[in-house]
Amino acid sequence: MKTNRKNIFLGILTALLAVVLSVFMYVDAKSGAVVPVLMYHSIHADEGTSLFVSPEVFAKQMEFLYKRHYNVVSPDKIIAYMTKKENMPIMTVAITADDGFYNFYKYGYPILKKYNMPAILFIITDKIGKPGRLGWDELREMSDSGLITVGCHTKSHPWLPTVSVDEKRLKEEIVVSKEILEKGLGKKVDYLCYPNGGFNDLIKDFAKKAGYKGGFTTNPDRSSAIDDIYAIRRLKMSSSSVDPLILWGKISRYYAWFKENR
Repeated sequence: MKTNRKNIFLGILTALLAVVLSVFMYVDAKSGAVVPVLMYHSIHADEGTSLFVSPEVFAKQMEFLYKRHYNVVSPDKIIAYMTKKENMPIMTVAITADDGFYNFYKYGYPILKKYNMPAILFIITDKIGKPGRLGWDELREMSDSGLITVGCHTKSHPWLPTVSVDEKRLKEEIVVSKEILEKGLGKKVDYLCYPNGGFNDLIKDFAKKAGYKGGFTTNPDRSSAIDDIYAIRRLKMSSSSVDPLILWGKISRYYAWFKENR
């Protein structure tokens, strides 16, 4: 009797594992080379907003990636993987931070240097040097380190779909901001991040013509192809994403796929 129960249990367990494995294989086939891109904003103990991660939590999250040997990549690698010019290792992830808060330099950058992890920092050019924001000295230092890629987050952080009806304004936000960063840094700026994830086909075309290699959003609607390099999806990180199991699940390709297809 005990042997029969054991065999039944093992049979059920085997069947469940087969189902789980089949689901993972299906997601892999559907998602392709999709890089989980983590989205941060302010690294500060400010519980008044959901767009913050405390320095302690950020340190634990980066330590998690480091100790588990994640392949943390630059934006150029993201594009290479998404366009299938290179094969993407399974445990691959990218790190981004929006808005250019000074606390990224104070808290985030030292931790990234400690673990030798690259990241992408998206800057609002009208905010450079303002209180609580990064100045040119910090931006140049981080850019010259080789770890931090500085990208554009437009000139004034507007909702771009509304701006897109005014070509002159759209040029200010997408093209002029790029030129400001390139002049200040002395190097090309290749990546754009749409404020609040807002974009449309006109904005994407404008970004391509401006010379951007890719565009980052939040979680676009299903009309955007999952391998669209001008609609790169990202995952919002928070202080709640610190439990190892939760963090592992969130930065896997499966989380993004299930979230989009639920």
